[in-house]
Formats: sequence, C-alpha cells, structure tokens
Amino acid sequence: MNQRIRLIVIAAALAFAAGCTAPQAGERTPPPRVQSAPAPEQSPYAGASPAAPQPPRPSNMILDVPIISQKPELKNGCEVTSLAMLLRYAGRDVDKLTLARQVKKDPEPLVQKNGDIKEWGDPNKGFVGDMTGKRKGFAVYNKPLEELLRRYMGERTVNLTGRTYQALLDSVAARRPVVIWTTGDFTLPTEWERWHKDGRPIAAPFDEHVVLLVGYDQRYAYVNDPLSGDKQRRVSHQALKRSWEALGRQAITYR
Repeated sequence: MNQRIRLIVIAAALAFAAGCTAPQAGERTPPPRVQSAPAPEQSPYAGASPAAPQPPRPSNMILDVPIISQKPELKNGCEVTSLAMLLRYAGRDVDKLTLARQVKKDPEPLVQKNGDIKEWGDPNKGFVGDMTGKRKGFAVYNKPLEELLRRYMGERTVNLTGRTYQALLDSVAARRPVVIWTTGDFTLPTEWERWHKDGRPIAAPFDEHVVLLVGYDQRYAYVNDPLSGDKQRRVSHQALKRSWEALGRQAITYR
C-alpha cells in the first residue's frame, strides 16, 4: 500500500470511531432533543376539556320573575309555589296546584299526645301533613322537590344543597333563579318541634319558609316571597345567608 492510500484508510477509521459526521453543505443542524417531564398519573377526567375560566360575577343582577302567591289554596305550599315561579321563568307552563299534586308525600299520620307531636312524617322523604292548611301541615325538603323539578327540567336540574352562599349568587348571575329554604322573617329558626318517624327522631323548625332568590346587589339579596306576595323583596345578605345556613343550606335550580 503506497503512502497516499495509507493516509486515506487512517482518516476513515478515525471518523468512524468519533460516531458522528459534520453536516453536509446546505443541511441544517437538528435542534437538541429536549427530554419531557415524566407523564403525570392518569386522571379520571383524562381527555375532558379543561373548565373554561368563569367571568367575574356582575356586581348586581335582578331577574324579572313574575310573583305567584301560595294563598289562598296552599297555606303550607311555599315550596311548590316557589318552584312554580322558577319553572314559569324557565318556560315551563305548570301551575302551583299541579305541582302540589305531583310532589312526593310522606303519608305518615300525625300522632299527638297532650298537644305534642309524637309521630309524623319525614320532610326528606316527602311533604309532611296537609299542604292546604285544612289540617296540620309542615313542609318538604330539597330531595323530593329536586325529583319534581327533574320531571320538568331533566338533566338540567341542579341541586345546590350544601354549596356556598356565593354559589347561589353565581346561579342568579347566570340568570337562573334559585329555590332556597330559610325562615319566614329571615332570622334564625326558633319554633322547633320534635317527633319520631319509624323510631327515628325528627327535629324541624315550624318557622321554616321557602322563597325564590331572584337578585342581588352589593348589600342586599332579592327574593320572590310566595307567602307575603312580595316581588323582589329586599333582604340583607347577612340575614339571608344565616337563615339559609340554619335550614341546612338547601337550594335547587337548573342550568
């Protein structure tokens, strides 16, 4: 092998040992590969679009919801009357008397001794007593009323029970009035009664009341009150929030 061939062979061997070659003229050097972070643990919501950021809640909102009075037919029917207002606003043609017939009832008879209630129904199961006032009646709580709302609104039904007071205002800001449980004068309940249902104790405030939350501003909430017949009745946020919380933060609406 002459000297020139020997030099070519040595150069080729050195290039192979280096493991790379310089780019040819006109080629772009590829960018360095960036190592990605380890993949997070699979979420049960994988594939779902992230929730869009919510716009700021307007400082005030009052919805023009027509008032419906529970009187004279439904002395104890504030729940279904408030629901009738909500459904009318949502475009459902249904009246309070129809809802009064349709809402679930707890038929447990009233048992009294020396004027004290000993046994009666459970408002978590259905309306307790007589809604018309011809006989003693009490109330119904959020779950049976949610079932009735679902009959008309289907999957649009929303139970806000247990949520924050701000969640109620957010619903109104989205133009969705809210049925809420409070007291007749928006103070803490004082007229407690206790009885048994199937051996279980029931404690219930007889000053319980239900209204439709239709508005708010910086200082006040506004409710349609089916008992007084007041449309957009003004109540301080503090009073409404405290009485609503005392009644178990019960609330239903739709989306």
